[in-house]
Amino acid sequence: MSTAPGTSSPADGDGARPAGAEPQAQAPAAPPPQEPAPAPEGSDPSTHFVFRNKVFTLAGGYFSLTRDTGEAVYNVHLGDVWGKLPFRTLRQTFDIDERSDDGRLLQVVERGLKYVKEIRPGDSIPRELLDGSASWRVDERHLNIARGRLALQLVSWITGKETVITERYQLEQIVEDPQTKQRTQEAFALLAQRMGIPEERKQEVVDRVDSLARELSYIEALRDRFGLVQKIVFKLGQAKRVFRGDQQLLSDIARMQTLVKAPYAHFEDIFQQLDGQTGEIMAVLKTYDAQVAFIRRIRDELHTALMVWDDQIEAWTDQEMEKTPETEALLKRFYQFLAQNFLISKVWQRGG
Repeated sequence: MSTAPGTSSPADGDGARPAGAEPQAQAPAAPPPQEPAPAPEGSDPSTHFVFRNKVFTLAGGYFSLTRDTGEAVYNVHLGDVWGKLPFRTLRQTFDIDERSDDGRLLQVVERGLKYVKEIRPGDSIPRELLDGSASWRVDERHLNIARGRLALQLVSWITGKETVITERYQLEQIVEDPQTKQRTQEAFALLAQRMGIPEERKQEVVDRVDSLARELSYIEALRDRFGLVQKIVFKLGQAKRVFRGDQQLLSDIARMQTLVKAPYAHFEDIFQQLDGQTGEIMAVLKTYDAQVAFIRRIRDELHTALMVWDDQIEAWTDQEMEKTPETEALLKRFYQFLAQNFLISKVWQRGG
């Protein structure tokens, strides 16, 4: 991807845009207000957040989820502070009926904030809610990696010999390999035959495989994003060695390593589930529509889960594990992040 999904990736066109750090409710020096970008002339309320109530024309106003409760709020600039209006308060204060156009659009905002961190009046509705496609972009390399994986499946299928390559660079190169191209074309012809498609319509199979690669390219982008989470876990192990003389901090790091296990395993399980489901190329193409729906559901689940890690990924990316106050502060913030999002609750039984 040109930028990380869910964080700084731009939405297509004038679409809903992920935000950076959420403004604090009592910020002593808020940035100067900016006029909200108007919706494109003639925008359709069914595809854009076109509100009618004047409260949605306040300069700089935007929708987001609160960090602590995950509640949808409308952020408005009030002098030198930011106010956060829960939707219930917003409806009551400004007389917005839930059955009105604005009321229904607020419900769409709540669903849309699952896919983007920030929505402004005038933004386009996230594509996930419109047609199921993704509202963020991927790099060409992720498409090539997805094509490489599918090419391997095709070659393995036609030769009967399973080929396993996990190196991402090699997967990118497979797409341009002349021998792979020849084998892939043979596989397309055989696939068409097995699916009852005449030879002259073989292009239909080619197009379907390419379309599948485009769907899977988002998974490859998210796989890269998860790689940054893996690096955080690796650096946590490094921190344990760096601070081996600090018993209190070592104890905290051990708790962090315990807390991170569940979300880490969850990511791995999702990727394994998807790889297993899409591993048989013939089965995938025979149930194409159902497979695309499955891939998109997994894509959205991964995207939503990884959005929670955005701030941590940014903070840890260039941080070296050295015995410094900055590293200690980073570890403390990470502990708070894990405790807030992944604290394991235990129910104690009597007698236990």
